[in-house]
Amino acid sequence: MKLIAQGAEAKLFKTKFDGKDALLKQRVPKGYRCRELDEMLRSTRTNAEANMFRKARALGINTPTIFEVDKKKKEIVMEFINGPRLKDTLKKKNLAVCKQVGQMIALMHAGNLVHGDLTTSNIMLKNKDLFFIDFGLGKTSAKAEDKAVDLLVFKKTFEATHVELMPKGWNQVLEGYLSKGGKKEVLKQMEKVEGRVRYH
Repeated sequence: MKLIAQGAEAKLFKTKFDGKDALLKQRVPKGYRCRELDEMLRSTRTNAEANMFRKARALGINTPTIFEVDKKKKEIVMEFINGPRLKDTLKKKNLAVCKQVGQMIALMHAGNLVHGDLTTSNIMLKNKDLFFIDFGLGKTSAKAEDKAVDLLVFKKTFEATHVELMPKGWNQVLEGYLSKGGKKEVLKQMEKVEGRVRYH
């Protein structure tokens, strides 16, 4: 196994599963939590994330295929997506991909899935297909507020990471969102949430 990334919540290793390239996500212990609580939280979150991947795939969203979930070890083994992050490839010349991103987010929200950490770092390109990764903060919710916050997180990180593509890129995201059944109610709520954040 080769360690390829380490975050606050998990370590990511490139490995093999049945002869195929795979990614192992291992949730790391938190020393500041009581051991029993830490074990329970890491196990629950591991299982919940695997379920989010499966639900997203059922809605027509490209995600890595889950090969194995080990609640005891707090590990998920999944397909290794051999491609770049959207963050590293998004330019003015391929701005149309933003519309596709918006469409995929609309499909998630239509199925009451909230990603929780929408960024262009959590969207990968394999050939010309978009793959959504890292559902560690995801949840199921029918609330317009939760979906609005999901979109606002993406807007803020998009602005920070791709400032030269604003506002055209973001407008493409919104166009795609509405074209695939995204609700105007969610966009209106996003504006309200953004207003609250700005003035408090």
